[in-house]
Amino acid sequence: MTRATLSAVVIEQDPDFPILTERREIEVTGCLAQTLRALLSAGSMGVTAQKMSSWALRLSHYVFVLRHDYGLDIETIKEQHGGDFPGKHGRYVLRSRVILADYECEAA
Repeated sequence: MTRATLSAVVIEQDPDFPILTERREIEVTGCLAQTLRALLSAGSMGVTAQKMSSWALRLSHYVFVLRHDYGLDIETIKEQHGGDFPGKHGRYVLRSRVILADYECEAA
């Protein structure tokens, strides 16, 4: 079994002083790496649990960890949906500026 590892640089700007930026490196593995890669690929369209259901069985948890443990700004947009079980679902959009450093798979 392989475990994905994703290294990235997060660039944060001070809203009061846009010229000041902070760069920090993060490294995420497994489903967190897959989630971050999906958020980056989706851009402003974001991702939903239904779209990621083939592997992201706990998408909201992965987003929670990326927000709280890695300090990423990920917006949740509530959307209505119909079907057999109408209601609302969340669409997650990465708002932090993230640049991938590398992406590799290692044996677990």
